[in-house]
Amino acid sequence: MNSPLAAIRIVSARLEDTEAIATMGKDIWHRCYFPDVLSIDAVAYLWQRTLSPSAVREEMARGVRYEWIEQVSTRIGFLAWHHLAEQQRMRLNKLYLLPEYHGLGIGALALTYIKEVAAQLGVKEIYLYVFKKNRKAIRAYLKAGFIIAREEVTDAGQGYCYDDYVMSYSL
Repeated sequence: MNSPLAAIRIVSARLEDTEAIATMGKDIWHRCYFPDVLSIDAVAYLWQRTLSPSAVREEMARGVRYEWIEQVSTRIGFLAWHHLAEQQRMRLNKLYLLPEYHGLGIGALALTYIKEVAAQLGVKEIYLYVFKKNRKAIRAYLKAGFIIAREEVTDAGQGYCYDDYVMSYSL
């Protein structure tokens, strides 16, 4: 039996992929965040701010790189990262997998990929923000060698906030 990891590849997303990224992100947020991490209203509001097609386009214009995670030729997730060369840091902005692909090692493979890219870029630290209530993701990041650097609550407007752990990985 072949490993599900054997057919995984990470490929660059393009500007014309913003609708598909946003649609997949919305599906993942609804299935993975509601009700344990966010209320349905918070999912809708925060998705609009961070994963709507216009938000993705704006991030791409600022230099955030989006990449698809594919199994054979099927898109099963995506990631986004930003190289902050002057700080020798990389921000892992997003790492999302469709829930039916959780627990197969694909997220770990994506994190290994990010670490390899960071090393090639001369990055000293990778950091990310994760909802404190997203225990599954926190466990995955800890298993991959990330540490919880600090807690951070950020106003998101309209009565919503990001209640996050900032996690980091040193290279």
